[in-house]
Amino acid sequence: MNRRLVIVFGAFFCLSAVASAEPVAPPATLPPPAAPVQTTISVYGDSLADGVWSGLYDRLKSQPQTRLVRHSQLGAGLTRPDYASWQAETARQIDDAGEGGYAIVMFGANDMQGVRDENRKGYLFKSPGWTNVYTQRIDWLLQTLKDHHVTTVWIGLPVMRKPETNEDAKFMTGLYEAEAKKYGAVFLPLYQDYLDADGNFMARIDDSRQKSQQLRSDDGIHFTGYGYQLVASKVLTRLQMASAPVAKLAPKPADVPARPAPAAETPAPPPSATGAAAASPHVTPADLPVNPSSGQPPGAATGAAAGSSIGSHGRALIGTPARQL
Repeated sequence: MNRRLVIVFGAFFCLSAVASAEPVAPPATLPPPAAPVQTTISVYGDSLADGVWSGLYDRLKSQPQTRLVRHSQLGAGLTRPDYASWQAETARQIDDAGEGGYAIVMFGANDMQGVRDENRKGYLFKSPGWTNVYTQRIDWLLQTLKDHHVTTVWIGLPVMRKPETNEDAKFMTGLYEAEAKKYGAVFLPLYQDYLDADGNFMARIDDSRQKSQQLRSDDGIHFTGYGYQLVASKVLTRLQMASAPVAKLAPKPADVPARPAPAAETPAPPPSATGAAAASPHVTPADLPVNPSSGQPPGAATGAAAGSSIGSHGRALIGTPARQL
């Protein structure tokens, strides 16, 4: 009997101790990990800019934190008759992108022609009136991007095949460089690159394996897919120099399937190199991979399929009349 009482009282005291104990708090809920900061790079310009976009696409398609937006258009230009509609569309695109980010700009292939101002008064190419109108349009784009705190890289024209157009291209590239500096934009010259030992247009270039690769397209104006990747590497390097947040934008090259460079229409007068670069030796290109299955260098993405990557809302290449680039 006594033994039973001991057992009963023991159980009672144990239950009392459990009941009076402090309740155990559930583990704190940890906040979800912060989403990686997304970097937006928008590309504006003509078919040359579109090729640069394709080179950036190949470089950055494995970077999910990078949003590469394609606003380049075949046939675009700052002297084009449809400039007013292009200006309105570009203003909307910049507004939609919001504050910050990066812009890559390249023009010139369609601008070696006369221009009409907003009052429909015409000016011959390179005349003082032409220069005034054209500079104002460069300034508008640079100011609009600056107002939105966008870091801008303006790419100068490369050397072109026809020597008679070189002076015109030097003139235009000089305008880009001077205006970019006024607005604090980064100017990326190409006039010291892609020249042979004599300072002339170079259609092919040796890669890091000492294998000859086609650098420029047959029209003597555009680059090949391989060439656009070289230019894209230069752009990414300048972005790294311009701002620390993009220090990880230049991935190590990887083998990718070869794709054709953006198509060009009937060639317009080709742009060229600038300044003293004509006497400069070419710069050794970055180490670009070769597709082991085809033996060809990786090409540039084109069309609607290319515009669907990297979180972009890219656009397919649009058809343009002849002589528009």
